[in-house]
Amino acid sequence: MAQPLRRLAALLTALVMSLASCASEDRAGTAEATDVPSSQSASQFVSDRHSYHFEVPAGWKVTEYGGTWTDFAQFSPGAEVPGEDVLSAPDGSGFLVSNSMAIPEGMSREEWLADLERLVSSGPTQNCRESTDTEVVAGEQATRTHHRCEDMDYIGRSLTHAGSGYYFTMGFQSGDATTANTLQSVIASIGFADQ
Repeated sequence: MAQPLRRLAALLTALVMSLASCASEDRAGTAEATDVPSSQSASQFVSDRHSYHFEVPAGWKVTEYGGTWTDFAQFSPGAEVPGEDVLSAPDGSGFLVSNSMAIPEGMSREEWLADLERLVSSGPTQNCRESTDTEVVAGEQATRTHHRCEDMDYIGRSLTHAGSGYYFTMGFQSGDATTANTLQSVIASIGFADQ
């Protein structure tokens, strides 16, 4: 698997936000992973299990990993989180990792976002500068965490919608404006099934 994708696994965990962190775990051989190839033209990926959709750039592919993210105990920096969808560039230059979990009963939206941010901040961030801001993703207020590392940038977004918490984390090689812009277009295309 391409080096940037290996870094993602760890970073993702530094997510959040989606979140972003620095990583290098290989996802090859993960049980129940399903590849969804893209055509030569842009297409739409629809996730029934996460109730979101986004545009898949021509030549990129989505891999749906098995399992279900049900508890924050399953989220640790440097590890794969059950139920992730990973969009990857054909040349390994960039990726988007996304996932969702039902917000536990009795936990507020704000508590869920704060717990996720705490986990993301506990991840490995050697040689990375972190900044946090807010933005709107799929019509929802999202926390945006940007990790600028030596050779990679990771930008994670975390948000809640319809009783679930989500993260969308993208990674690309530092200075690669083409891949960064492509991933920004994917983020802009995210929508929910009920919208």
